[in-house]
Amino acid sequence: MSSEDNKPLIPASTILPEFTIKAIILSLILAAVLAASNAYLALKLGQTISASIPASVLALGVLRFFKNSNVLESNLAQTAASAGEGVAAAISFVLPAMILVHAWIGFPYWETTLVTMVGGLLGVMFSIPLRPILLNLPELSFPEGTAIGNVLKASTQGGSQMKFLAQGGLVGAALSFAQDGLQFISDNWQIWTYTRQSLFGIGIGFSPALVAAGYIVGIRVGFSLFVGVILGWVMVLPALAMHFHEPHTTDAYDAAMDLWSNHLRFVGVGTMLVGGFFTLAQLIRPIIKGFSRSWEAMGKAKNSVEGVPRTEKDIPTPYVLLGLALLTLALLPLIGHYILSLQVLNHRFDLLITTVFSVCYVFVIGFILATICGYFTGLIGSSNNPLSGVLIIAVIILSLLYLVLFHGYIATQGTRVISLVILVITIIAAAASIANENIQDLKAGQMVGATPWKQQLMLALGVIVSALIIAPVLDLLFNAYGIAGVYPRPGMDPSQMLAAPQASLMAAVAQGVIMHHLEWNMIGLGGLLAIGTIIVDRYLRGKNKCLPTLAVGLGIYLPPEVITPAVIGAFVNYAVKLYLAKRESGSVIDNPRYNRGVLLACGLVAGSALMGVLLAIPFVIAGNSSVLAIVGPNFTMIANILGMVCLVGLGAWLYRTATR
Repeated sequence: MSSEDNKPLIPASTILPEFTIKAIILSLILAAVLAASNAYLALKLGQTISASIPASVLALGVLRFFKNSNVLESNLAQTAASAGEGVAAAISFVLPAMILVHAWIGFPYWETTLVTMVGGLLGVMFSIPLRPILLNLPELSFPEGTAIGNVLKASTQGGSQMKFLAQGGLVGAALSFAQDGLQFISDNWQIWTYTRQSLFGIGIGFSPALVAAGYIVGIRVGFSLFVGVILGWVMVLPALAMHFHEPHTTDAYDAAMDLWSNHLRFVGVGTMLVGGFFTLAQLIRPIIKGFSRSWEAMGKAKNSVEGVPRTEKDIPTPYVLLGLALLTLALLPLIGHYILSLQVLNHRFDLLITTVFSVCYVFVIGFILATICGYFTGLIGSSNNPLSGVLIIAVIILSLLYLVLFHGYIATQGTRVISLVILVITIIAAAASIANENIQDLKAGQMVGATPWKQQLMLALGVIVSALIIAPVLDLLFNAYGIAGVYPRPGMDPSQMLAAPQASLMAAVAQGVIMHHLEWNMIGLGGLLAIGTIIVDRYLRGKNKCLPTLAVGLGIYLPPEVITPAVIGAFVNYAVKLYLAKRESGSVIDNPRYNRGVLLACGLVAGSALMGVLLAIPFVIAGNSSVLAIVGPNFTMIANILGMVCLVGLGAWLYRTATR
């Protein structure tokens, strides 16, 4: 990449108003709205919609009605808004497990709010030393952060630049509306069948956002995801079907999903567990060095940041340490009071030791998972970041440690210990999720020339606002629909129930470890696959190639209908680069035609994500994600064919735009 490419839109020497009243008000409104809508989607569909991209589009549109607004204000608004998605994902993926294990009968306001707020603010603090490290790793492309940056940059350039973004946005929004709203175009096609002794098949996804995200991340990550799909879904899954003698009396797709839910996803967890710690081992030295240099620079300048470019100014290290100290003081009584309320430990010394240990676990594992999630964000994007997968790692480790600390109480008080696991993991989830969102936002800020410390402060404000409204939203949804088979009152319609798949998984894993019935052999198999992948990756790096283990684990952990469109987009990107490299000299990245394809892909991601947020409104009002559907089950085959046509058309459109 050329040095020109690395220059921000607004140079460090240019000072524009960022932290303005209108930007703050807009930011906090967006954060609250997106937290509420994404909480429903997380519980109903097991996923959230990336808030940063649609928030940047909304901010651009709203701020244009004000005089003297600028791109840095829009960037700051989407930064705070992303806190809404981050909070919704973290809390909705974990905290409902408290209801599933019957520790809570609802979502108590202050407990939910404090857990969310403290965890989210920890995530902001954790992301600060990670920023200069992760944003400069060459293998990380930050697809959604790049998309946000390009949206913001193109908004200042107008003309042909905005044309490609607008075209992509309109098509992405229209396709998502047809797929997720009207449902006459399928968003995936499942092709599964039984063989004599096993089952075989694949799921093909048609999501325009995922195709475009794959195009942005490129062939290295795309190929690694493809390897994960081959290892997990083509090789391991049929072997599991043979081993467990999967009966042929059920639908082949349902049987595959059962094997994935009960066994295969734990293989992916094992791969990500080993790959995550291997990645952390590689990152820990530069992280420590970067933190040390930041501290030294502050000392030399005597608490002055003079001489540091505006675009490199993070929240100063002394303030970060002060913030961590204050959060520690908040965590100690928060966790200690909950342990005391469980009435499990009989001695004050045991209570103190367990409380201090739990707080230390939040800091150590929280920072580790924040690092891994930040790396994943750069690798594959925020929307596809397997937050629930890495949280399972934290659940397993903490449950094993609590087995030791609470030895002798498990037989009679196992459920109470499990609820403590869930509470602590919720705090870690909020920290990892917000760190993940912040790293993505900081990438966009780097592209447009934002001031990092202002983004970090704005995200903290977004966390506080989102934390204040998330508890009543969750309580409202639980009382309206019920969660994962648990209902607040008799006679409720089970077809309207919120499945909360991630929270169900968290509860199942914690119960499995505490009650001694977890799939350790599957996790071990995943670890062996990770070791093999690491060896291959070391070999390939000698040839200027790579096979990131975390991406391989992601390909095993996520369903193929999520991975396949990203793989297809990555291979389209590879075909474009081959075409341009053969016919033109110079760097492909600097080629205006190649950049047209990137802008089109950014538009597809933005339009699809924005439509996802808009569709959340009627979904929440009706309590039914099929409320806008215009076809019935008999239309499925035609919808699948239309989806396949759209997938081919998207690939061809991206290729033609970048090569014509």
